[in-house]
Amino acid sequence: MTNTASVLLGSKVSESSPRSDVYALLSSAYSFPDESFYGDAKDGQLAEQLAGALSQLPYRLRTSDLSWKLPDTYDEMQSEYIRLFQIGGRRGPPCPLHAGHYTRDRSRTLQNLIRFYNYFGFRVMECVMPDHLAVQLEFMSELASGGVAEEASSQRAQRDFLQNHLGWTETLWGRVAKAGPHPFYRSLTALTARLIAADQRFNQNVLGGSNDAAS
Repeated sequence: MTNTASVLLGSKVSESSPRSDVYALLSSAYSFPDESFYGDAKDGQLAEQLAGALSQLPYRLRTSDLSWKLPDTYDEMQSEYIRLFQIGGRRGPPCPLHAGHYTRDRSRTLQNLIRFYNYFGFRVMECVMPDHLAVQLEFMSELASGGVAEEASSQRAQRDFLQNHLGWTETLWGRVAKAGPHPFYRSLTALTARLIAADQRFNQNVLGGSNDAAS
């Protein structure tokens, strides 16, 4: 079974829920791929787990992206991750996985994220940047588990975090699409952007007293 390797100190998901599970699985997919992750993705475990969690979400979400094809070898997947997200060309990676690269002031973005994490009792591991997408998705998994705060506070935190800190995933998807990616990463970023948009609408509706949220 694919599990996200925690990058948040203080992680304490106490209950499994479809939304929490989806965020945890996506977090693992944006971390640097190790051979274990590649094996789980290659044999279909990642897609199977995501499909199961996505089918239980409190709203509809298109899941055709889960029919992805993995790179033929682990080395190819590792190289593609590096090309897209870490190094790229002389100007750097075409699709950085750090939120601060999509804002005007990365320092302020980092400070705001650290305050958000600390407020709920979390710290980021050393050598991991607080604005990395894997960290942000793991934090959303924690919030969605319902075990880090009373319900109303957790819902407000999720709404604010989605709106203020994860909206850049749509731009990431667009950049990946233009970078000639392997189908796996094109599908992964498309699914992520669509999830964030749908989950943001869901949380807004919950706080507004409506139970109707669909994508």
